[in-house]
Amino acid sequence: MLDQGFYPDGIWTAPSDHALRRDIELSLRAGFNGARLHQKVFEERFHYWADRLGYLTWGESASWGCDYNSLQGARNFLSEWGEIIVRDRNHPSIIVWTPWNETGNTAVCNRQHVRVHRDSYRICKDLDPTRPVNDASGYIHRQTDIWTVHNYEQNAARLADILTPSPQTGVWRNAPQHEVEYAGQPYIVDEYGGIKWVDPQMLPFAENSWGYGDGPKTVAEFMRRLEDLTNAILEQTHIVGYCYTQLTDVEQEQNGIYNYDRGEKFDMAAIHRIFSRNGGRYTQQ
Repeated sequence: MLDQGFYPDGIWTAPSDHALRRDIELSLRAGFNGARLHQKVFEERFHYWADRLGYLTWGESASWGCDYNSLQGARNFLSEWGEIIVRDRNHPSIIVWTPWNETGNTAVCNRQHVRVHRDSYRICKDLDPTRPVNDASGYIHRQTDIWTVHNYEQNAARLADILTPSPQTGVWRNAPQHEVEYAGQPYIVDEYGGIKWVDPQMLPFAENSWGYGDGPKTVAEFMRRLEDLTNAILEQTHIVGYCYTQLTDVEQEQNGIYNYDRGEKFDMAAIHRIFSRNGGRYTQQ
């Protein structure tokens, strides 16, 4: 599960220790075994509860907007990233380090981009050689132990076609022309879904509330799309895990499986059935 750690009464600050534990319990109730802690350095008490409750997490930094073409920006980031690892590396619930998210486009694929990703990877290994490193969630990969991709295609048949490996080009990648070649790393779709749903009886959080693609018109349509997209991933034998976007609505992004106030949007037994389907072969976060 993608968890951005937003709260209506604190934004990025949890209102209480109970709230941190409750988010983990809500995710487990929905059928997930862990979370990608997205673009936020989570509170130490969150990691405490994850340890206690057997909840797997990916430790991540708030890297969005960092100018990796700036030497000063890159060095400041790397210094802070090292402090994050040292603070949290003794929590057994953390199973992966992810310093960056969706870095790069054709304008920034240069030597500095390569350097900061490789430096981030080496810092992870120097400070904690026990865990794999996902250098950049989604794209662009420079040196990574896990291969991650993001895809918000809302049509399940098209998503299946995209993710099916090609005899000519191999597995699908976000930026094959700009990154290193795929070398057989564990392949994970660590962002997908993001389906918008606002109860017709409720007002949107804001005029610019959004989700990915055209929102479904009914709960039944939402559930069909959710199940079909998830099954499209599970049917791919080369994919070893997935991360659904996302646990709760956050501000104007209304694509959570819970409301922003943690109220239920759906029949959670049905949600659990979809996300707990794994046949013993898959991991989902």
